[in-house]
Amino acid sequence: MNPTFSNWSGLITSKPEKILSIANIDQAKEAVNYAQEKDLRIRTVGATHSHSPLFTNDGGMIITTDELIGPITVDEEKQTVTIPAGIKLKMATRELWENGFSFTNQGDVDVQSIAGLIATGVHGTGITHPSISSHVKDVSILTAGNTRIRASDNYETLEAARLNLGVLGIVLDATFSVTPRFYLHEHNWQENIEDLVARVDALVAENDHFEFFWNVDGVETAYAKTLNPHEGPPDPLPELKGQYVDRAHIVFPSERTMKHTEMEYSVPFESGLECFQQIRTLIRKGTHNILWPVEYRTVAPDNGWISPARDRKTVTISVHQGITEPHEPFFREAEQIFLAYDGRPHWGKVHYLDREQLSGIYGDGWEKFWDVQRKLDPKGVFVNEYMQSLQPR
Repeated sequence: MNPTFSNWSGLITSKPEKILSIANIDQAKEAVNYAQEKDLRIRTVGATHSHSPLFTNDGGMIITTDELIGPITVDEEKQTVTIPAGIKLKMATRELWENGFSFTNQGDVDVQSIAGLIATGVHGTGITHPSISSHVKDVSILTAGNTRIRASDNYETLEAARLNLGVLGIVLDATFSVTPRFYLHEHNWQENIEDLVARVDALVAENDHFEFFWNVDGVETAYAKTLNPHEGPPDPLPELKGQYVDRAHIVFPSERTMKHTEMEYSVPFESGLECFQQIRTLIRKGTHNILWPVEYRTVAPDNGWISPARDRKTVTISVHQGITEPHEPFFREAEQIFLAYDGRPHWGKVHYLDREQLSGIYGDGWEKFWDVQRKLDPKGVFVNEYMQSLQPR
């Protein structure tokens, strides 16, 4: 009987034929050889903090990268850092700080593995800040041919590797551009949602990072947060409610310990508030029992082939549900609203789109991505059944 492997929330499960852990390239090569001898498909996982079936691999091989760690390598002149794939973001940013640098932006959690960040296109918030994938300068990949390649040796390979869905091979390490370390001043507060919505655009423009949460609570309260660079040092600012100063990598993430599932779509910035109001109306109707918050963030445009922020300023809107409550009926209805506003799904979260819809959203970017995938992995060793259902025919 095959073992059961699940994601962080426990809602997505898989029964692979074999689960292996790798700590270095030699073990990675052995795993690839074994999989091909046994005709097993391969999926790699890090923190399993995805809400999508990207990692599922019934009857195949799942490779865990928790032990694929080691020291980070900082190039002070180029202001880049190379980080082993299995290191979790929380540990990497601490070591990066000790070396005098920070990521320019981070998401609202820091539990993901480095490879997971660029497999799913993780982002933070800030209308001048693109996704973390935009800062990728190189990726070291072990391909299905058991050859280690540097993505930066080929333009198309690097573009595909920046946001790779885990289908190009085993990511061994990734190189990012970074910035001299800095402090952040956080200000969080509660405000009536209508009052906040009236000034959201100003808050986005006036702050380096802005986001808010809203949920049905009977009094229409929003929970807002701004983050802005500060000269430091850390200061709890006890005289100022909801404010403090600390190191950037400490301030960016928040604790997200309650198990849940999540859908997130990116819509054009100009449509963000209108789309949010439609989602809010859906929740207030009460058809679905949704007590979890809606999250509103912004992302700068980039040129990634399959990036949800490709070629446009973006608002991201996330909806959530607890793992003991039904989520699919609500998510499917919310998805129709997102799609009506030209929405694009987050790759690491729930969506119900098929290959034709994704091709329509990303056009030539979708085709270019899969052209690179097929060149690196012509037999589809790293393409699980779920990804097979999405790749162009």
